[in-house]
Amino acid sequence: MAQEALVIGASGMLAEVARWLAKEGWQVTVVGRDRRKLEQVRDGALRPEAVHLLPLDYGQTETLRTAMAKLVESRGPMNLVVAWIHQTSPDALATVLAELSRSPWPFRLYHVCGSRAWKNPPVVHVPATCSYHRIILGFVCEGDEARWLTNAEIADGVIRAIGDNAAQAIVGQVEPWEKRPAY
Repeated sequence: MAQEALVIGASGMLAEVARWLAKEGWQVTVVGRDRRKLEQVRDGALRPEAVHLLPLDYGQTETLRTAMAKLVESRGPMNLVVAWIHQTSPDALATVLAELSRSPWPFRLYHVCGSRAWKNPPVVHVPATCSYHRIILGFVCEGDEARWLTNAEIADGVIRAIGDNAAQAIVGQVEPWEKRPAY
């Protein structure tokens, strides 16, 4: 039986993470608002049959709660969750965790956070069945200039963090903080 992965926010910078998981033999459910972009994630995978689409706005708490319950009912418990959730949806991660933790099976969560998490880590109430891992996305200094990470650098860093299974990983750098690019 294949392992099940859930990638939230998969239509952008985590697209290659979802494709990599599928290539590695996982069954991957990708969540995002834009069905067309999710289809591109699936269609660009070496194993498109292993990528399952779940188009929804994770900012809609009840819709998300229902979708997560149906996901576990139809696919079984998730073994791995990779989540990039915007600050505009503060209840989304807690909703996902609450629904997935109804199963007694353990799962790993890789919570992808922006650079601000270096100074102000998010408070996440982790259920007993969840192994929590934080991935902080930093920046890259090039000479006197700094820039944000590319999607490819982000995906590579997230994949490396999953492989390393460390409690916290930093992709790029977060120091010197004063070099952090402006938004």
